Amino acid sequence: MKRYAIVFFALLLFFGCQSDNRNKITGNGLNVLFLTLDDMGYGTSGAEGCKVPDITPNIDALASQGILFTHGYVSVPMCGPSRAAMLSGRYPHCSGIMGHGVQPPDFWEEPLVKTPALSTYLHDFGYKTGAILKNGRCGNQTWDVKYQELPFGVGFHDRNPNSFYERTKAFIAASKETGKPFFLYANPIDPHRPWVNTQGEKNARQQWNSLHEYPAPNRSYTSNEVEIPECLPDLPDVRTNLVPYYEALHRGDECLGSILKALEESGEADNTIIVFLSDNGMATPAAKNTLYQHGVRTPVIIKLPGKIKTGVVDEKSVVCAIDLLPTILEALQLPAIKGIEGYSVYDVATGKKEKTDREYAFTSFDYWGDSKEKDFYPQRSIINKEFCYIWNPYVERFKGEKRIPLNWVDVIASSISENLKLAARTEFLRKRPVEEFYDLSNDPGCWNNLINDEQYADKIKEFKAYLKKEMMQTNDPERYYYNN
Repeated sequence: MKRYAIVFFALLLFFGCQSDNRNKITGNGLNVLFLTLDDMGYGTSGAEGCKVPDITPNIDALASQGILFTHGYVSVPMCGPSRAAMLSGRYPHCSGIMGHGVQPPDFWEEPLVKTPALSTYLHDFGYKTGAILKNGRCGNQTWDVKYQELPFGVGFHDRNPNSFYERTKAFIAASKETGKPFFLYANPIDPHRPWVNTQGEKNARQQWNSLHEYPAPNRSYTSNEVEIPECLPDLPDVRTNLVPYYEALHRGDECLGSILKALEESGEADNTIIVFLSDNGMATPAAKNTLYQHGVRTPVIIKLPGKIKTGVVDEKSVVCAIDLLPTILEALQLPAIKGIEGYSVYDVATGKKEKTDREYAFTSFDYWGDSKEKDFYPQRSIINKEFCYIWNPYVERFKGEKRIPLNWVDVIASSISENLKLAARTEFLRKRPVEEFYDLSNDPGCWNNLINDEQYADKIKEFKAYLKKEMMQTNDPERYYYNN
């Protein structure tokens, strides 16, 4: 009996040591702060050149302390699958998180290699992991702490700078008590709709949050102060409609500032890598939920004191949101995750390479609520700094009309009957052709479809080949239908 007891005790020691080894930090022990804003359109931060007064002072300061990639791209122009992609380093059709609702869809083809989400991977290496608000729909995430007051970001704390400060402060303090480095994924909901002082905000308060007013941003704007993205017409109604967007963006920036303040006060700022981006474009026509440039492009900021030079602006590189996971792991000196579609940009961020190796970004859209036909709008795109090619298979296979994420007619009602260009634009956004091609250098708002322009025939052929390559190599379920 004594001999069995000794053997049993030895086995306990063995497996205990195995567990300790698994949870022992083998990298450099840096902390990770992963920041996002929700529905922030590219080009609307001061760091990117936006002239709206005092719009994003905290984003601007963060960019000045690290490197700003001006040509970042999300995988999907919609929050859930976009966030799942950035947290997994995988395309949506590889992770199975292709929309909202039940995941993965019935038609999903399981990838040859299954990989963990960033939170799970870091947790297994001994990190304390935490999320404030949206955390994507990865099925294999691991959060020690998760703050999410109400769904859809409609709670009082979801847009409150003071709440972000207190939660960040508490999480960092708790991780320091354990002696563990931390991974904090913090996501102010602004400037996601409902925007500031709109009927939508009033309705959200009445339904979800009647006891508290949403905090007002400390800066208000007039219609003359806002900037109009290239995908929208510069009309009085459009300007008026965008005023609350910029006020919501400023409030979101205040929330980011509160998070960064808590980090600085903790004494951990110099021991923390920070990344920042938006999850998709602004919630307007020809932006969010579309594969046009204003739907998928985002600034990407990376800060790492002592490793990344300050004030660097990289306008040459193509960086994808799925590249952030492998970049973070390389910065932490942890083993890379094999089988993902993302590539580390650490050497570019630290100045060892001039630009990334990517020639383009692959983006996609599949469905909103679920994979049923009513919500199913499969689209694929290849985009870079100069051109954008879009394939819309839903046009031939399902229906010819697509829902627009904002009532476009209401916004431009005073002008549409008198402006043939706007009327044609509205009709085009509803009824897309099977293929689209845009010269972004001359048409950043994607108004002029050049798919049949012989001048661009060679470039169109090149981008079609890129798309086919991506779909075939990654087992995209849409590959069976692509014959262009």
